[in-house]
Amino acid sequence: MHALTKQLTEHIQEKYQLTDSILHESSYVQDKMNDQTVYSFETFWIPYGTSIIEEDDGTMLPEGTVQIAINPVTKRTTTLSLHGSILVHSVPNDLRDISTRIAWLESETGMIHGTHFMLEEENETFFSYVSCYDGVQLSPGCFIHLTLTENGQLDELFIYGPHPLEHRVESKSFTLTLEEIKSLIQQQIKWFSYLKTGHQYAHTVAETFVTQEGTILVPSKLDFTTSIEVNDVLTWTGLSSKTHKRHPFQSGETVTANDVITQTQHPDFRPIPQETVSACRAVINGIIQSEYPADSGQWVLRHIYRQDPYLAVTLSHAHPTSYADQYRRVPILLDAKTLQWIDLVDYQEYHAAFASVTAPELEDHQQDIIFNALRPYLSLTPRYVFDASKGQYVLCGLLDSNHAYLPATNEVVLLRDL
Repeated sequence: MHALTKQLTEHIQEKYQLTDSILHESSYVQDKMNDQTVYSFETFWIPYGTSIIEEDDGTMLPEGTVQIAINPVTKRTTTLSLHGSILVHSVPNDLRDISTRIAWLESETGMIHGTHFMLEEENETFFSYVSCYDGVQLSPGCFIHLTLTENGQLDELFIYGPHPLEHRVESKSFTLTLEEIKSLIQQQIKWFSYLKTGHQYAHTVAETFVTQEGTILVPSKLDFTTSIEVNDVLTWTGLSSKTHKRHPFQSGETVTANDVITQTQHPDFRPIPQETVSACRAVINGIIQSEYPADSGQWVLRHIYRQDPYLAVTLSHAHPTSYADQYRRVPILLDAKTLQWIDLVDYQEYHAAFASVTAPELEDHQQDIIFNALRPYLSLTPRYVFDASKGQYVLCGLLDSNHAYLPATNEVVLLRDL
């Protein structure tokens, strides 16, 4: 056993006093959060004298199994899952009382309720919290899911996402108003088609993050990856002389304790060499020639990006003739090392269902009508959003609406009713 693995195992065993359990298995997991690589040390503890039962439809965990995952650097617990009615040291026997629940969450996360995390949703046995900075939610941020049994005992604690104490936050006062960004709101009025006695049209305001300066900020994804914009039209002559077969999905490389110690960068952050881009383009051209032989010049290779252990490619129509064509995307997976074809997904039937849909053209006065109709139902909520260009969270306003305008009847209705 590696020295780090031994140290982390002993830490877990001591913290939760798992004296009646034995470590069944442990592993390291590598993940991405914002622009950083993070690691997790995951363990399964089973009671002495029991064993894991492997069945055709999955693994059967014995009563009393404890699943625990921690961050190997900070040693903060990220998963604590109990299989069966068991008591674990340092976990209160009944977490239904709010004071007991919050005090325990603060001790586990190192965060302060109301300052670093706040309640998002709850019912009798489930509590969902999101990370915040001085009461303002972070996007993307950490979320905490706490599930209890009917008698208030812990069932599962699951924490995922960037810890607010480990990221820079640009502290400001929120002053943005809806009136200041009226023209931007009108730009965010989007139409959509829904099936209700045929194709019907509705308009709503798309969820948008607006900076204090009145510009749109596209939030970074937690699974940020290296991406290259290509925008090459794929062309060929004649029929393909090469047969392209799909290969089975591959698993990524095993993450080791040494990766944690050296803080090895996630494979998705590695640059994509130009020679790989050229080789990838040639492979994709051959696959599309084989799959869509009559479509030379009709497809554009838009992006190549890493999705370990694959290279993912996005294609779109070069000359869309309908609204459905305009938004049709075909993703293809290639093995990152061999460039062997792994998968292609094309929802042709879905796009065919909307082939007759055409985008309505709005005059300026129509945009004013829609804006005025939706104005009472718009919200502008403070939200800290991670700006990858600055490497920190900046204060924005989340522009959103849960209503839609129906031009056929001049009604405003809840989106969920459509």
